[in-house]
Amino acid sequence: MRLACSGLLLGCWLALQLPAVGAATPIIAADYLETSPHRELIEYALKVTEADYGPVTLTFGGEMVQGRAEQLLKDGKLLHLVVFAPSPERERDLLPVYFPLSQGLLGYRICIINSGQQYKFEPVKTLQDWQKADLTIGQGTHWPDVAVLRHNSLTVVTNPLYTLLFEMVRQQRFDCFARSADELARDLQSEHATGLVAERRLLLHYPQLSMIFVSQSFPQLAERLQKGLEQAYADGVVQQHFRRHYGTIVDQLRCEQRQLLKLENPQLSEASRQALLRFAYTPEQLLAAPAAACKGQ
Repeated sequence: MRLACSGLLLGCWLALQLPAVGAATPIIAADYLETSPHRELIEYALKVTEADYGPVTLTFGGEMVQGRAEQLLKDGKLLHLVVFAPSPERERDLLPVYFPLSQGLLGYRICIINSGQQYKFEPVKTLQDWQKADLTIGQGTHWPDVAVLRHNSLTVVTNPLYTLLFEMVRQQRFDCFARSADELARDLQSEHATGLVAERRLLLHYPQLSMIFVSQSFPQLAERLQKGLEQAYADGVVQQHFRRHYGTIVDQLRCEQRQLLKLENPQLSEASRQALLRFAYTPEQLLAAPAAACKGQ
């Protein structure tokens, strides 16, 4: 790495921190990435760019909500990268890496509901039906999904604490805790999900991506991750990763043949939209045909 550069660049910052030439650079990621499927793609992207940018090791910060993670990332001292959905504010204040880590699966939403309340959703066949029924949706206060859902005239109740959203749906503070298809199974296995089930008929969809955001203090890290992830896609690693981690989920969606309710996402920037066009699946591609395993059911 060159040291004749701005003190804000990752290489310069690391040169001041490392005790020995050639030692691996610590990159601090948000805590939830330690057990996330996204970790594999991030580590691959860092590995394939090592020759150009130097060796790194991925470490993880303490537990935090999204709002706190954003603040730490802006500061750039205790956190270097996070993964969450984009918003205009995040794209303005942080460095976005325009690559959908789960190839757009974040935008496919299924309700977690109270056991015994499926009847509320049975009459819904269109987005207009949902609006007329005034079914309410619970979301995290700092999640960009809140603005998306409200733009589509859906009623949203928020709380900053993820775990409390389970209790709120249980207490009927709202009807549907909307979760992405890849989050649903994990959430229902949580100790917080007692008495809750997946709604059986509907699939909300809006264009959305899980993407990396980097502190503005480290533009070279954002550049490196963008190059590394695009290389991973070219190598077929992203596609293999998707099949391994999400293939069963997609097969299940195809088998269930849910009613698709399409929503607009007015917050999506042109750069995010182009990333989805290049690297993600459309609903038609993802749900095009029932999986072979569904035959005869």
